[in-house]
Amino acid sequence: MIVPLRSKRAERAQLLQKFQHLGPAVILLGSGFQTLRGDRQGIALWIALFQIASSVLLLATMGQAVHSAARRADADAAVHHAHHGVSWIEIFTAAVLAAEAWEHYHATNHIKRPTVLLAVTLLVLGLLHPKILTRARRRGTLRVEDEGLYVGARPFRRSIRATWDEVASIDVGDRYGTITLKNGRKRKLDLQDLDGSNHVRAALAAAQERVVTVGRAS
Repeated sequence: MIVPLRSKRAERAQLLQKFQHLGPAVILLGSGFQTLRGDRQGIALWIALFQIASSVLLLATMGQAVHSAARRADADAAVHHAHHGVSWIEIFTAAVLAAEAWEHYHATNHIKRPTVLLAVTLLVLGLLHPKILTRARRRGTLRVEDEGLYVGARPFRRSIRATWDEVASIDVGDRYGTITLKNGRKRKLDLQDLDGSNHVRAALAAAQERVVTVGRAS
């Protein structure tokens, strides 16, 4: 039995972090329209069109992301509607930063290297999003196997991998599920914060039965 461990709080925090790029997008959108009203020609016109297009695409994508997050009140729906494609928010944010850097270069003949570097980084992250997401979700799972139990953790935190005879107890309460190993290590899962908490509860219940069975056999 394998179920994902996805924190609703963590997903909301990641979405909020992306909102910091909306300010530059709105400013860039206004700048693009102002340039168009000035009846510019040549490169200035193309920069303005690029500014408007990238800003509108980012704003629309962010709006869609917020709408999708709001619709995911049902935890089961969140489990079955996971996004596995490229991250358009990062890609369109990279486009907004590229438009900003292009405008700055056209006006000053100087390259904003930090902005360009950030744009390239976000573009790469956006394109590699499926691989990054797959790896993260493979790590962030609860697995109840024949040999034992695996409880994934966030990066830079230790996961739990133990055989059944190494597990002291598994307790499933109204809010928390707690796994305790015989060496004293504990892992507490906030079930209210997890997408698809009913699936997590079912997996913990199955693991609990295995621990009881192994305890009786020994």
